[in-house]
Order: sequence, then C-alpha cells, then structure tokens
Amino acid sequence: MKFENDLHKSTVLVGIAIMISIITLFLSSIEIANTDLFSMAFAQNTIPGGNNSSINNTTGMKVHNLTNTNVPVTLPLIKGYVNGHEVFYITTEASDKNVANHLTNLSNSRVVYTPSLKLTPEDALSTIYEFKNGVKGIGPQGFQPNVADSQPGEPAYSPLWRIQLVEWKPNTTAVELKSQSDIIKAQKDGKLTITPTDIIVNCPFVKWNGGELQVRTDKTLNDSTAYGGGQVLDIDTTNSKVTFVGHLGFAPNGDIIHYIATDASKMDVANALGVIFVNKTDYTLNSGSSSDLYVFTNGITGTGPMGFQASIASSNAGDISYSPMWRIQGVTWKDLSQADLLTDMEQLGSAVSNGTVEVGSAGVVVNCPFVEVSNTLS
Repeated sequence: MKFENDLHKSTVLVGIAIMISIITLFLSSIEIANTDLFSMAFAQNTIPGGNNSSINNTTGMKVHNLTNTNVPVTLPLIKGYVNGHEVFYITTEASDKNVANHLTNLSNSRVVYTPSLKLTPEDALSTIYEFKNGVKGIGPQGFQPNVADSQPGEPAYSPLWRIQLVEWKPNTTAVELKSQSDIIKAQKDGKLTITPTDIIVNCPFVKWNGGELQVRTDKTLNDSTAYGGGQVLDIDTTNSKVTFVGHLGFAPNGDIIHYIATDASKMDVANALGVIFVNKTDYTLNSGSSSDLYVFTNGITGTGPMGFQASIASSNAGDISYSPMWRIQGVTWKDLSQADLLTDMEQLGSAVSNGTVEVGSAGVVVNCPFVEVSNTLS
C-alpha cells in the first residue's frame, strides 16, 4: 500500500512539473510588440512607491491585501579581496550540491543548490580564487579569504563567479594574497598551483573599494513600501551582516516566496531599483542559466516592481530549473475591467489562453535570489 501511495504521489508531482513546463514554454513563445512598458517605466524612473491609494482612486482598480509584502532579510557578509582591498559580498546559490551544503553550514544561512548555473555562458562569468591551504583564515576551507578578479564598476565584474582552487606547494612559505595579480605571480614563481573548476556561485557584492549597494533613506517597511530607491536597509561590516528588503512574490504553484534584488543588466533598471548595473549578466538572457519572472505592468494595485500585483516566478528554489537570474517578462491586462489577482502559473497560463493578458520580454535580467525569511539572521 505504501508503495502504491508513493507511486501515486510521484505521478502527481511529475504531472504538475510537466504542466508548469508546458505553460512556461507557451508563455515564453509569445512576443508582444507593446511590452516595452516595463523598460520604459524604469527608464523614466516611474516605479510607483509608498501608498498606492492615489492610483487606486484614479483607476478604480482593486488593491490586493497581501501582508508581509516587504520584510527585512538579514544575511551574512563575507569578506574577500579585490586588487589589494577588502570587499564584502553575500553567497546565495551554488551550482554544486556539496558546495551549497558546505556554505550553508558554514554561514548558517541557506545557499541554494542551483544546477542551472552550470549553464552560465563564459561571457557572463568572473573568477574567484579559493584557497585549499596556506594562511589560516575565514575562507570556505579554513584558510585566507577568497580573492575576486574584479569589483562593481569594472567591466570584468559579475556576481556569477567560477571558482578556481589555489594550493600552495610543499616546502613553500605561504603568505596572504590579496589580488589576482599576486596569485598569478606566485603561480609563475612556482609557489602555488591554480586548478579551474566548473563550480559557479552567485556572490553579489555589497560593499567594495569606493562603493556599496544603495542604502534606503527611509528604512520603514510596511505593506505599501516603495519598491525602488534602494534594496538595502543596513550594511554592518563590523558584525558581518547586511539587511535587505525582502519582496513578496508567488512560486509557480501559488506558494508565497520572498526575494531580494542585487543587480540588473540594464543601467536604467539598476538605477531605479538602487542596485548594481552589471552588463555581463545580460549574456544569461537567452541561456538555461536564467529563468522567467512575470511582472505586471497594470491591473491590480500592489507592491510589485511596477506598482501592481506581486510577481509570479516560473520556478522555485529547489527546482531543477530555478535560477536567481530572472528574465523579466511583462504581463499586461488588455481590459482593466477584467483584471484580477493571479497567484500561480496555471492562472497566468489560462489568462494568456483566454486572451485577457499579453506577455512579453523586457530584455533585462535582474539578480533576485529567493531567501528564507523565517530563518534569516537577526
């Protein structure tokens, strides 16, 4: 009997997965000419914020009454080096399961196993050096901090890092190295080896030499807080933690999820959100290393990126297709009188099939890792 029940459950889960895949493919195949609304709104810096009652009074549209739409999310800051300077970043995803589990245990904060990151195009990647031995320290393997090849503002920078393992040779005096050039010089001098891996980690920078993520002026969060204007409430390098704004969204099956935003592949979008502009992540747009996030450009007033209802994701953390690199898909109601709150992919797929909404790509990738609200650090 147990075997039959398990078989039935497995069959149902497979059926749901197939249905979501079909809906996602169907939506992704649609190209709508007027879906530049999303990018245009960002370019004009018109992301609604604060209390949307004025919009509601003007349009007469319904307002969703969701709670916990904006919550503080505290994550551990990790110290590293770039060009001899200290930098601080977070780690939210890894393409290797063992690495994800190790980093989760090490930081006491979830690092999601994300196999889709292995499909990241080379042009979208940067390099991070991890030490297997040498000077004892806070690095992932108990030695010195990691060294990255670039920081925000430099053309080479990307939050998507390919790990290269550094190992000092026997009978060599190890010293702390703080730049890529120092590591390469030590390699040329025969002091250490560098071993490339196929492991990709998502490590968005929070603070670096000469800059940091935009910190909100108004740190009050409620269910009508502005979406744009910065995604960080506090950066505390002394205690190695950063507090982001966690935004509410919907998983494919309608479950509530929360996510943060760290960078975007278009400058106008990055400036409006208050995140880092990263040109290199644009290379993930047409690859399996990014997923779809459906953002509403009109309809029910709410706390989504455009001032309307919360977004719907095509995958959830733990799904084989999940990625924090979200291809933004604009969802537009054709007739506002028919607009209603949609909370899952099945409802969205039905709305597309019925011709009540249009869906199309805005041509931008936003790094939006899903986070565990209840288990974040305090």
